[in-house]
Amino acid sequence: MVETLTRSAEGAAPDDPAKQGQIIAGAKRVFLERGYEGAIMSLIAREAGVSKGTLYVYFTNKEALFAAFIQTECRLQSREVFELLDGAKSARDVLPQFGRHFLQFLIAPDTHAIRRLVAAESAKFPELGRAFYEAGPRVGLRMLKDFLTRRVEAGELDIDDPALAASQFMNLCHGELTLMRQMNVIETATPQRIGYIVDQAVRVFLAAHAAHL
Repeated sequence: MVETLTRSAEGAAPDDPAKQGQIIAGAKRVFLERGYEGAIMSLIAREAGVSKGTLYVYFTNKEALFAAFIQTECRLQSREVFELLDGAKSARDVLPQFGRHFLQFLIAPDTHAIRRLVAAESAKFPELGRAFYEAGPRVGLRMLKDFLTRRVEAGELDIDDPALAASQFMNLCHGELTLMRQMNVIETATPQRIGYIVDQAVRVFLAAHAAHL
């Protein structure tokens, strides 16, 4: 089903990217306010400022539109957070910066709202959860894994399983903040608290994986 959603999203009419973006922006507001089941296409069309006919020209059904919304949000995540992993700097330089951006992103209002939406709807529509995971967390894990692999090849890190190490580092960065945010115990965190949690995560990670030459 995830492949179907992705294929449908990619099949959206390509002739007017601005119009497509306008529709996705309207859909985002409706999905976050009404949930997946309550977001009917006529309401999305009205919120996006387009006719229902125009909406269906770009997206054949609500599943395709939801997939496009999720993929758009995940691309923003990749551009704003994971681009830090593209360069050739050392893990000691990159991981603290990456961890701060990553944790700030996770507890940001939009991210919190989207993750809450997916979690609430995925019990009834498991394909939505899979689509979100494939387009977001899985992509991020792969990008971090590739970065760690390059640092292993450079002789800086000693890691047998970069994919597992990537997952472990992200979980170290979560600390208690993402759970507290999920439970609405907090709405945000200070840069100092985020920095402290990430610095401790980097310290633990490098103590386990720094190459001893």
